[in-house]
Order: sequence, then structure tokens, then C-alpha cells
Amino acid sequence: MTSSLSRNSSDLNGYRKSVLSNGVRVISDTSRHVQSVSLGIWVQTGSRFEPRHLNGISHFIEHMLFKGTPTRDAFTIAKEIESVGGVLNAFTSKEFTAYYCKILKEDLQLAIDVLTDIFLNSIFPDDEIVREKQVICQEIHQMEDNPEELIHELWGTKFWSAHALGQPVLGTIPNILSIDRETLIHYKTDHYPPTETMVVAAGNLDHEVLLELIAQKMHTLYSITPRSETSGAKGVSSCHIERRDLEQVHLCIGTNAPSAVDESRYAAYILNTILGGGMSSRLFQEIREKRGLAYSVYSFLSSVSDSGMLGIYLGCDPERFADVVECTGQVARELFRSVTTQEIDMAKNQIRGNILLALESSDAQMNRLAKEEYYFGRRIALEEIMATLGNVTESEITEVAENILNQDTFTLVALGPVEQDIDLRGLFLNH
Repeated sequence: MTSSLSRNSSDLNGYRKSVLSNGVRVISDTSRHVQSVSLGIWVQTGSRFEPRHLNGISHFIEHMLFKGTPTRDAFTIAKEIESVGGVLNAFTSKEFTAYYCKILKEDLQLAIDVLTDIFLNSIFPDDEIVREKQVICQEIHQMEDNPEELIHELWGTKFWSAHALGQPVLGTIPNILSIDRETLIHYKTDHYPPTETMVVAAGNLDHEVLLELIAQKMHTLYSITPRSETSGAKGVSSCHIERRDLEQVHLCIGTNAPSAVDESRYAAYILNTILGGGMSSRLFQEIREKRGLAYSVYSFLSSVSDSGMLGIYLGCDPERFADVVECTGQVARELFRSVTTQEIDMAKNQIRGNILLALESSDAQMNRLAKEEYYFGRRIALEEIMATLGNVTESEITEVAENILNQDTFTLVALGPVEQDIDLRGLFLNH
């Protein structure tokens, strides 16, 4: 079997990458000081690749792969991993669907057996499809009952507008209820090709053992149709109010930011950290600590392969809402004029610490391996990341801040007991 494999290894510590003859990539990072292995099968597909009438199908398929194969029913799939203390799970995003587990190093073969079985051999039972439709509808309802989660979903939909990036990962209830078994099977076949599939593992393992075990299972995967190409998007400038009978008003404000591969992404990381990336950030200090206007306030970066957005979230009492919006606008728009060397150094150290602490988890290492392969086609050495981060200059951060914050192209979405005639944009831009 090994003669049919093409190998490409790196000298970055325990990192190895191999490619099966059908195009499946097998990537690992060995750490001998841990007792666990995090193993995932990642497919480069998600909600942005879905036609609008099938929005939600990637997430639906993710659910169905746990519902049975010719040799395992749903209970057996869960029991086999949990009986050895492992964790089995999955997620769907805009650009990925991943099936993963974390197990002790001696249970690697069991994890591979279970993951490859559900990935390759799921049978999509009709009765499970009917049940899972109701489960997903409940998941959508649960998201809608969580204001902080809902405001992010609403904001993303408005920000990306008609572009496929604006489609919700969960889909819509009418779509979910209309999807049948044949559609699920055909979509999985078309969107799970070997060339878009990665097996990624991090922890206490041997790459050659992993490679042989995966090759025995995944060599049967073949491609039928190529995945459709994507196009980048820019967020639209808009303002929306969604009135709800809630105790608080929830607000998301955001604008365009660098993509996950843009050279200015490190400057954007630093900018986001200074703006609202923690308790020492400007937003937290000004809005919560100095003025007591809100309990929860933070900023975030959300980037994909060809687009990105910088957002601000906050929740506050209705009577303080106008003051919070105006104060948030002042903090955001002052940032590109007054970034200090001390703030930059603190943000760099914060980011550096976050990266290093995350590396203590095999789960985080697996995620990093998969995303670096997807976005860059290689493992990026930690030394390279730290050097690039450290070399970001004040002028680069100021330039990114001006590009992101010194503009009127913001999307604002408010959820809660908000007056319809409130001038959100005017308050935020201090007009």
C-alpha cells in the first residue's frame, strides 16, 4: 500500500504531510509529552458552497453521518469512543466540515475505524432523517432564543447581503424540511471528494502508523465532480433594527477586514486586540470600566479564505443604548488616530501568549494544522508566526486601522426593545 503514496515531509519538529494516490492529504504533528491524540477528517465544504435552495445541507449531512453505517448504529458509534474515555464530535462552518475525536494514544486505531466508517459508509436511514430534521429545527429555534447568538447570525446575514457567505450555517427551516435522502446522498458524494479531504492528527502518534491505517480505509474515496469555485465578497453598508421583547438591547457593528491569507492580517489581529480583545482593551475599559454602560462588550475578527470582517458586539439596558452606540463609535473611530507603542507591545504579547497557551491542547494543534493546510498549503513554523507578529510596525497598524475604521461602510444591527426611529448610524458615526 505504501508504494501508492506520495510523501512530502517537513523539518518542522514533529510535522509530517503525506498525500494518498487519490489526493487525500494525511497531516500530523507528533508531541511525545502528551497522552492523547486529536484526530479529524476535514472537508473543504460548508455553507458558502451551498446553492440557496439547499442552504443548510452541509450541516444536515454532518448530523446524519452519526446516524448509522452497515456495521454500527448511532448508539454504537457514540459508545465505542466514549467507552474508552474519548470525545467524538463534528462541526460545520462557512468553509469547513470536520469530524473529529480526542482519544488516548493507544486508542488511535479505534478512532480511525469509527471516523472513517461514518465518513465513508453512512447509510442515511429514512427514519433518522425524519428525526434529525426535527432536531435541526430545534437547534435553529434554540439559536433564535439566544439573543447574543442570534444577533451575530442576523449581522452576518446583513453584512454579506446576497453573497453566499451570508447564508446561515444551520440553514432555514423550510429548506431543512424539504431536503430528502437522495439529495443528501448526492450532495455528500459531490462535495466530499478526496482532493478536498484532509486527515489531520496532533498528539502522541507515529505518522507512518497513521498513514498506513488511513491508506487502508480512505483509498476507496474517489471524486465524481469538481467543487464549484468561490468568489470573494465585500460587506455592504446598512442599518437594521429587529424589535424584540427582551431585557437588553444587543448590537453588532462591523466592517470589512483582511482575509485569512492577507499580508495585513497580523496588523488586524493587533488592532482587534487593542480595540476589544480583552479586559484591557479600549472598548472594555471605556464602556464597562469607566462608564458602566454595558456588561458585555468586545470586538472580533472573522476571516475566510478571501474575505474578512471586523465586528463589535455589546449588550446593554435600553435606556443606555444611545449613549453606548455613540461611545462605541468614538472609541472605534479614534483608534486609527492614536494607537500607542505601549498598546501595540501589550497586544503583541497578548496574542503571543494566546498562541503558546493554545498549543498545549492537541485539539488546538489539530485545528491549526488543518487551517494552515487549507489557507496556505503548508505548516507555518511557530518561529515564523512570532517573527511576523513581532515585526508589525506602528505605521502598518495605523494603515490597517484607517482602511477598516476610517470609513462609513459599517453594517449595524440592533436586536431588542429599540425605537424604530433611532438614528443608529448617526450616533455611531457621531454625525
